[in-house]
Amino acid sequence: MLYKFKTLEKNILKGIIGEHLARSYVRSELAPRLANTEGWHHVLLSNNDYKRYPKTWNGKLFSFERYREDFIVHGFYANVKLLAKYADVVGVLFQNHCTPDGLLLKLRKTGKTRKLKEGDCPKVASLRIDASHKHGDVLEFPVVEGELEIIEIKCGRHAKLMGKQKETYNNLIAKGIPLRMVKVKIVSFDDNEYLVVDRKFERFL
Repeated sequence: MLYKFKTLEKNILKGIIGEHLARSYVRSELAPRLANTEGWHHVLLSNNDYKRYPKTWNGKLFSFERYREDFIVHGFYANVKLLAKYADVVGVLFQNHCTPDGLLLKLRKTGKTRKLKEGDCPKVASLRIDASHKHGDVLEFPVVEGELEIIEIKCGRHAKLMGKQKETYNNLIAKGIPLRMVKVKIVSFDDNEYLVVDRKFERFL
């Protein structure tokens, strides 16, 4: 039996493929290029872990130390300056009900390390670090400084930012947090051909 996707199903499938392709591009092409040209030790794409902490950010006893887990899960310990910047970005996104496709973490080792016991690290089971970081029940993390970028993925010819998104990202750009748009254009869906273009915005959109 010859069967084809319905138009809506095919468009949804295109969107899913486009987003996965964009994330693959960021991790395998963009991140190594930025690490090489800008002198970072590591460039990582977050998994929007910050969305788990809205009550923390909005609480009366706010402490941005809670956000350190989002770096620890990658095997790094963010210094105070980087962590404060990360918390500030999360706050702007939370207040504006805006969820980008990810945060690009551009990290540089400071030469210092920080030790934590496994029991003090809730995410120890999902840590992306090798055995060399473990000393008994103690984990040792390199302390990092760094910068952030907002990652927004758009698929299709007419995909655009919404008005609230523009306002939010302009707010962050004014704070020194650039936006990087990664656009995926379908050259030929049947022949599996796509064009990926990224552009960094450091001034107002």
